[in-house]
Amino acid sequence: MTTPLLRVTAIAALICLLPACSTVPLESRAAADLQATGLAQADLLLKKAARFPEHGDAAAVYRLRAAELAWGELAGRTARVGDIAALPEPQQHALRIGARAAEGLAPLFVSPGVKPERAFTFAGRSYRVAAPQYAQLLSVKPADAVPRKLMNHWYATPGAGAPLSPEWRLPDGEKRRFVASGGYIEPLTAVLAFGGPARTGKAREVTLTAYDPTSVSRVRLAGADYPLAADFTAPLVDRTIGIHELWLALRGLFNPDSGDARYTLIEPYDPARIPVVLVHGLNSHPRMWRNVVNDLRADPELRARYQFLTFYYPSGWPIAYSSMRLRDELTAFDAAFGRQHDMVFIGHSMGGLLSRLQVISPGRAIWDEAFGPDADALHARLPADSPVKRALLFEANPGIRREIYICVPHRGSGMADLTFAGLFSRLIRLPGRIVAGIADLPVAVVKGRPLTSIAGLSPGNPLYAAIGKVPIQVPHHSIIGDRGKGNTPDSSDGVVPYRSSHLASAQSELIVPGPHGSYELPQTIDEIRRILRLHAGLARKAPPHARRSPRARG
Repeated sequence: MTTPLLRVTAIAALICLLPACSTVPLESRAAADLQATGLAQADLLLKKAARFPEHGDAAAVYRLRAAELAWGELAGRTARVGDIAALPEPQQHALRIGARAAEGLAPLFVSPGVKPERAFTFAGRSYRVAAPQYAQLLSVKPADAVPRKLMNHWYATPGAGAPLSPEWRLPDGEKRRFVASGGYIEPLTAVLAFGGPARTGKAREVTLTAYDPTSVSRVRLAGADYPLAADFTAPLVDRTIGIHELWLALRGLFNPDSGDARYTLIEPYDPARIPVVLVHGLNSHPRMWRNVVNDLRADPELRARYQFLTFYYPSGWPIAYSSMRLRDELTAFDAAFGRQHDMVFIGHSMGGLLSRLQVISPGRAIWDEAFGPDADALHARLPADSPVKRALLFEANPGIRREIYICVPHRGSGMADLTFAGLFSRLIRLPGRIVAGIADLPVAVVKGRPLTSIAGLSPGNPLYAAIGKVPIQVPHHSIIGDRGKGNTPDSSDGVVPYRSSHLASAQSELIVPGPHGSYELPQTIDEIRRILRLHAGLARKAPPHARRSPRARG
């Protein structure tokens, strides 16, 4: 009679004989797998690699052998490849195999403590892989694994290599404050390349290079020149998908003491590229710019010449105070990275006012308009480092060379005077730092002043009368919504009337058929693209050729 223990043991032994349950084949069987040739066998090796422990040598060797077989298919080509789709199918197949192998190997070099060069040996095969750039990363995932949501369009280009969505390590020291907690939003493409021919008894030399497709568009493999594969949209989604937008916006509006101003790099700083600074408006946050950045970075000439940054500020702050904090952040950034030049600012709504206040030198115009008959006495009484003086007395930033204003209330918005707006304004709690900063002002001076952001948007705010007399010192452009009514100059974007958005001094003005939130309209983005190309000295051209497919928002 068979005992229960013997029966269980026999069943377990039978199960383990099944091919699907074999996780690591015998070395002899593996040697036979790795000896076979051809692209069909390379595909099979990649499938079998998934059965092994991901961080073991067996999985790595199976992937490397698959890539080696694909490399052999590519060897001997010397041409410059313009269109991957025009290649013979075997070469396209070989590129796909190389990309899948690189995609599987890249995570091995971002684990804690892993050296940038590793040897992998299994079943008589040995490879030495150098991957130095991956030390800057905390994790990587295939771009295809990122959910297709949140964005109006998805931009990817076919080519050699595996597009990745990386999580970057934060830099050390003072520069760290200018990187968001989620790290840079920067795509990478992993490319495997083999050295000289395999030699008996020697590990074959392999490189696993991480290319930045925002600055590199082509790569040389096995003697031929190929377009570099890229996915520019996946990192934008991957790094921001968990952000609660409504909560972030409302917290900044109604509880502005809960956060602080932050000037943030979207991508690693590059001194050779022109900074484009994006400034959000009332009850908003930097994530509002995701589709704008996505569409602009799709243009290869723009992404080669520009880098994008954002400025966050709790939008319940008074306008002049927020502008002062932006000046502080710009000064700190200059100290960390060097003085910036040729910058372009793009501001939406109230963010356009903050941007405008960076490129004027008002002298005492704002001060005198704000304090009237008390202006001289207060100026003499308050110390130079008073927050009130720092907010109202300043000089233009010489590093900013152009600005774009989108639906900006240069003369205020009557919406701020409506009853419901006044009720909202009373819900805003002024930060303690602002209350302390105005403590030295006489009560009679403070009483009735538009201290919150909503109250500050009232056309009666003396700020508007003052800045209207001070010239904007850089070329500037206006993009203004009319809700599709076509009734300019009697139009409005629903929040700001045309008479408030219009600037006679603007180099250009575009009326777009949209509401106050027109920053994502195709016409708006095309106009921003045109202006950036103008600023960089590039010829005007049609929208980019990267693959653009519509995606429903999630």
